[in-house]
Amino acid sequence: MKHIIVASITLVSILASASTVSAAANREDFRGRWSRDCGNGMTCHLDIDDTKSQKTVEISFSIEGNGASCSWSVDSVYQKDWGGPVARDPYGNYYFYLTIHDDRRLYSSGTMLPNCGPQPLDQYFVSDPVLGAPANEVSTVSDEDAQAMIDNRSIFDHNGSAMNIDPSRGTIVYRDPKKSIAGTVKSGALLFKADAPWDPYDDKTIVKGTAYVFKKGCDPAPYEVSGRQQGWHTLVLKGVAPVRAKNSCKVIGHKMNGNSTLKFVSWGD
Repeated sequence: MKHIIVASITLVSILASASTVSAAANREDFRGRWSRDCGNGMTCHLDIDDTKSQKTVEISFSIEGNGASCSWSVDSVYQKDWGGPVARDPYGNYYFYLTIHDDRRLYSSGTMLPNCGPQPLDQYFVSDPVLGAPANEVSTVSDEDAQAMIDNRSIFDHNGSAMNIDPSRGTIVYRDPKKSIAGTVKSGALLFKADAPWDPYDDKTIVKGTAYVFKKGCDPAPYEVSGRQQGWHTLVLKGVAPVRAKNSCKVIGHKMNGNSTLKFVSWGD
């Protein structure tokens, strides 16, 4: 449920902050989770999803830690000339606007929705997947992997396993196989190879290629699959899957079964 609170921001204050806005900030640059220390052992998050429609950017606020449980969500519109998403009430008044500054911090201006208690007028958030983690925890995430998690564009869930999808290379590989298959499928194993690269933002083009079924002690068994993007955040592929003999690696046929539908959903969705 979206809460509607009228909180106007003057045009003067918006233009005053524009000088520090990064000129390179596109709509996609805002996507994902942004966080800040809210004090008292709490972390505030802004989750930004630009896949709701071509015009709508959904902004969700939440607080976690120290027993906190509060959140709200509001729709906004990305306006390039303003430098980012702008949230308005039904009467055209401004709640707040978001921009990304040259230091790569996200700036939230104006009085945000007060459902979670008083919040500072001017707030800075950063893309940091480990912000708020206990001090005695040591992150093993590389800079490259951390950026991938921030972007939420290459890491997808597939039946509980984390997958890396690279449309430009036409590959889907296991990043972190779920516990139940870890003895059979290793990190880096190729699950799908497309016949050609594809555009994850094009949901009309058919993605097709070769997928693989895994069995412990056996070579992966290939089969043909095809499907489409369902928005950038979801990919579904289908094909008649191979069936192996019960006590051997031999493929004895093909049929529609649990391996026939491969669904991948972005961590950021």
